[in-house]
Amino acid sequence: MNSKIITLENKLNVKVNMWGGNHKSSVILLHGLGSTGKSFSELAAILSQNNNVYAFDLPGHGTSTYLDHEDFFSMESLADWVKEVVNYLNVDNFHIVGHSVGGNIGLAFAKKYILKSLILLDGGYIRAKNIPDNTLEDEIKMTEQHIENFTFSSWEAYEKELFNDGMSQMHIDLSKDSMKSENRMIKLIVNTKVASHIVRQKYNEPTDETLMAVSSKVLLLRSTIPQEFNYLRDKETKRFNQSINTTVVNVKNASHDIYWDNPLFVGEQINEWIMKL
Repeated sequence: MNSKIITLENKLNVKVNMWGGNHKSSVILLHGLGSTGKSFSELAAILSQNNNVYAFDLPGHGTSTYLDHEDFFSMESLADWVKEVVNYLNVDNFHIVGHSVGGNIGLAFAKKYILKSLILLDGGYIRAKNIPDNTLEDEIKMTEQHIENFTFSSWEAYEKELFNDGMSQMHIDLSKDSMKSENRMIKLIVNTKVASHIVRQKYNEPTDETLMAVSSKVLLLRSTIPQEFNYLRDKETKRFNQSINTTVVNVKNASHDIYWDNPLFVGEQINEWIMKL
């Protein structure tokens, strides 16, 4: 992996991670809320065997900067941001792989710009407003509380808690890229304001307007854990398919972080998908 920080015309800095060599096809990886581009390292190593792979830190995440107003964090605005980054890097003829809210951004991109295809990693297809007992106010409050409470007295304490929760050492090391040391505490880099903006902007997404405007081919890789959530997965997938002819693949025994739970299967599915197009 090679990494660099670029500066766009609007003076925003963007952290870009890159894998692969001189391949014909390129893949853009968009992470979820609170994460960073580096979290894709394991999956990117698999994809880079056949593709040039780029993973950006989204605005307000990792070392990427942002504009401090809510409209900047709309899905359409973040799609425009992605377009600026790929233009800067002179990347074209690419596929977008979006995890969680990265999938929403990918859909907004496909609505507005030309895209080879869109791969959703358990993201983009379930509307937060359709999750039972999940009001916008509750989701914002829960997100803010998580960010405020996800703090540790030291890196050692951070590693110990995640290890006790069953996370591998490799994933613990990758997750550190989303954390910072501040005032003698270890905390998430993304702040409550940025997170709240994103939660508010994506709450109703994807809208019917967004889905109807997407012409790209779409591959949806879905989680299967927890099983009691499958009824909502099926309901939202059915709605999604009414507008977009989507190829749906379930990732067995995988939680929302499917590219960590089963990176080999996910990578194989993406590589096979791209080779068929």
